[in-house]
Amino acid sequence: MRDYTLIALLTPVGIVAINRRKVPFQGRWNLIGGKVEPGESHLTGAARETFEESGVRLPELRFTALGVMNWMIDGQSQGNIYLYTARVGEELALPRMTREGLLAALDPLWLCSRDNQGVIPDLTEVLPRMMSGRVHLDLVAHYHGDQFTALVDYEGGSADD
Repeated sequence: MRDYTLIALLTPVGIVAINRRKVPFQGRWNLIGGKVEPGESHLTGAARETFEESGVRLPELRFTALGVMNWMIDGQSQGNIYLYTARVGEELALPRMTREGLLAALDPLWLCSRDNQGVIPDLTEVLPRMMSGRVHLDLVAHYHGDQFTALVDYEGGSADD
């Protein structure tokens, strides 16, 4: 079982999202992130994935840890996804094409719209929790195959003062 990261990069005009070139969910918008490498901390993995997917190297102190989401497919855990936010400014020119897909800063309300068929299935549930100001999030995303079925929020998160 692997650990993963998911990062909401916050810009003055929106949240950085990537229109995925690869499966799963090719052609849909997602936040940046990916696998944590063996021997790497979750935070170091988040900073590395940010660089690999955006080309911008952010110091680890720019990241805020929000909690974790267990990713379940057909009742089997696929791993934990560690959730972060980080602020980015002019050092990231957008939109831009990368090897992972098209990066753009998008309106968070559009990304979170339940009618939005262009985002990965759990993003409309996960992103509002990431943007809520809560920390210590304890979430479980349930999938049946590639179909998102539910997000369980254990409400363990507290408001960040």
